[in-house]
Amino acid sequence: MNSADSESLARRLLAAGYVEDSLERADVAILNTCVVRQASEDRVYSKLHELREWKTPERTIALTGCLVGKEGDGLRQRFPHLDAVVPIGDYEPFVAKLEGRYDYSLGEALPHAGRTGISHFVRVIQGCDHNCTFCIVPRVRGREKHVAIDAVVAECRQAIADGAREVVLLGQNVDDYHDPAGGGGLAALVREVERIPGLKRLRFMTSHPQDLEPELLEAMASSDVVCRELQLPVQSGDDTVLKRMARGYQTRHYRAIVDSARRLMPDIGLVTDVIVGFPGESEAAYMNTRALVEELQFDVVHIAMYSPRPGTFAATRMEDDVPRDEKLRRLNDLLALSREIAARKTSRWVGRDVEVLVEGRDELNRPYGRIRQGKRAIVMRSGEVRPGELLNLRVVQATAGQLLGLPAA
Repeated sequence: MNSADSESLARRLLAAGYVEDSLERADVAILNTCVVRQASEDRVYSKLHELREWKTPERTIALTGCLVGKEGDGLRQRFPHLDAVVPIGDYEPFVAKLEGRYDYSLGEALPHAGRTGISHFVRVIQGCDHNCTFCIVPRVRGREKHVAIDAVVAECRQAIADGAREVVLLGQNVDDYHDPAGGGGLAALVREVERIPGLKRLRFMTSHPQDLEPELLEAMASSDVVCRELQLPVQSGDDTVLKRMARGYQTRHYRAIVDSARRLMPDIGLVTDVIVGFPGESEAAYMNTRALVEELQFDVVHIAMYSPRPGTFAATRMEDDVPRDEKLRRLNDLLALSREIAARKTSRWVGRDVEVLVEGRDELNRPYGRIRQGKRAIVMRSGEVRPGELLNLRVVQATAGQLLGLPAA
């Protein structure tokens, strides 16, 4: 989502005649911020301190993203060298002020100018209507705002015309999408976008177990364009903890979704998020989470230790009662288990042919991309392979995190 916001602002600036350059040569430095975790927020403050040396009367420092929703104009008081605080998505007044300051001509906006890569992010929902007790997103991004299907399709068409091969539909809770004009939900949107000529792959993220509908899984299973990867955060494998998190589902519901997805698509890639050490998480509750991870055999598990985020219900109403050492133990234990599972699952691809959408080259100059199930794949002895190509690859080696293969005959 943050990448999509950055791309949107960058396209607007490019359309106005700006160009990207090094920090040393630039007139304007813009920080797009995340506050989901304290570490992300701390990095912003560190970077603002660093930019104090870069700042001159002729240079502009601006900040946008979630930290604006959390701290607002108080940031200007804390960092006097910060020139502008820009609300998410409200970029036009900021660009106009830049044009006035640097005496440029704004001209006609071209929202699609530049910045189109192999994959193009399309925001279909801004904000979230859920109130998970650990999450700060509703506070910093507000209530849900949905983009009309026609507008989403138009942006996707333009991105493909500009060279994109893959589109990724984004929302804090993408399953809750509905067309403001009454044109249906996420499954209907997926079916509209997948019909666009020239589109090779379609992804969406992030899903919520409470809102995912069977029609979406059916749309995935019946499509040659929609990737067979589902990002479905479970957060905990214990029903008592899920209730304290206000997630709105129980583990039996989550298991039923996974069963349905794998029945329709046996090779689906399943990605989840887990928080360890949430207030009130006993050792027994943690072991329930561990058992769920082992049972469902996720391809990827993103694991975080709970840390209170100011302004959330959990931070203000619940005691952070799991010691840090215990949180760390649970984190490392679950990491080891998830890596072991991932290694077993990726090894099953060895000897199989897969389709890879080439995205670029790695540090060893080897082409890389992703298969339809989301796994990263490295192309060995590739010859002339360009980003955007769809390549059939015979997998010859696998690690927990990626596949390696040779072009299939």
